[in-house]
Amino acid sequence: MKYLTTILLTSLLFGFQTSAVARNVQAELQNLQKQKKIILQAQRELKQALGDVGKNLKKLDTELLTARKAYRQVRKEIVATDKRLQALAIEKEGIKQNMQSLYQQMLKEAKAAYRHGRQQSIWVDMLSDVSITELPHRQYLLKRAMFSQEKDRQAWQVEMDKLSAIEREEQANKDKLVALSEARKDAERVLVEQITKKKKAAKSLRSNLQKEKAQERRLARQEKALKRLLDGLADTLLASDKRDKVISIRKKKGKLQWPIQGSVMVGFKQRTSTGVKLSGVHISPEKRSAKGRLVKASAAGQVRYADWFGGYGLMMIVDYGHGIMAVYAHNDALHKQVGDWVEKNEVLAEAGSTGWVDDIRLYFEIRDKGKPVNPARWCKK
Repeated sequence: MKYLTTILLTSLLFGFQTSAVARNVQAELQNLQKQKKIILQAQRELKQALGDVGKNLKKLDTELLTARKAYRQVRKEIVATDKRLQALAIEKEGIKQNMQSLYQQMLKEAKAAYRHGRQQSIWVDMLSDVSITELPHRQYLLKRAMFSQEKDRQAWQVEMDKLSAIEREEQANKDKLVALSEARKDAERVLVEQITKKKKAAKSLRSNLQKEKAQERRLARQEKALKRLLDGLADTLLASDKRDKVISIRKKKGKLQWPIQGSVMVGFKQRTSTGVKLSGVHISPEKRSAKGRLVKASAAGQVRYADWFGGYGLMMIVDYGHGIMAVYAHNDALHKQVGDWVEKNEVLAEAGSTGWVDDIRLYFEIRDKGKPVNPARWCKK
């Protein structure tokens, strides 16, 4: 009876936990749908606010990113081909050394056979002045010598085949490298054309800002769209069970790492070349390499937005909990998607030139309960 009671209690407890998990999953799915609606609404409003300007901007960004991706892919293949050629050269040298050792061994055996050939037959040696008990041992030595010679010849042939295969692969990679070099020139030409188009568009925008109040109103509406998006996201939370495990980011105020190594080119509350008064900062990467442009999380948090957003270009918003959110914009690539949980220093994106900018930079903004605050007060000096 006691055993039966234990089974019943376990079953009830397990059933309760299962239903609780089901409810949590259902709640999470509902929150996810709610967040998607908020994001779509914000994107629609921004699209309407920017009009043709926004459409042209997105088209330019898409073309630029496609060209940049193609150029990087070619460069990546060139680096991989170079590395393979270096590895083949090392392997080839090792095979040549093995062949040289085998050559010396076979030469030594050939010389020994030649010297012995000028003397009487080895069989005579074996049968002359030798005790009958020594004959099996002499036969064993002779067979071993003959076997060794055959083994060396086989090993030499194997190494020769390896060397031929490596030389064929080496030539194929050299031919590939020549083709990739041409492809890189074409990709670079297309990329330069797209960058030029983007710079002209940014210049045109700056020129229009001086003449048309409509452009100023568009940019002001864009700022309001971001605020509405952030306010909307504050009401939604995914995977709330993980939120409780996050250490308050407020305790790290003044000690956070900057999202990217570089220098602040436009500070908090300063105006950009397009006349926008920043709610964050523009950071120029210290290094323009792919690694130098990686944007990293300031702490553990959750991605709440990851998509194109008007003049901000490819943008990501991370919720660090306790009312703190961070915006990362003008990226060339986003490495996370909505709902992803990230750890401190985990790569979020890659700084770039999407949106209303024409050079590589990162827009970084911190919001405390919806209000923009100076990132310099939160990050290490």
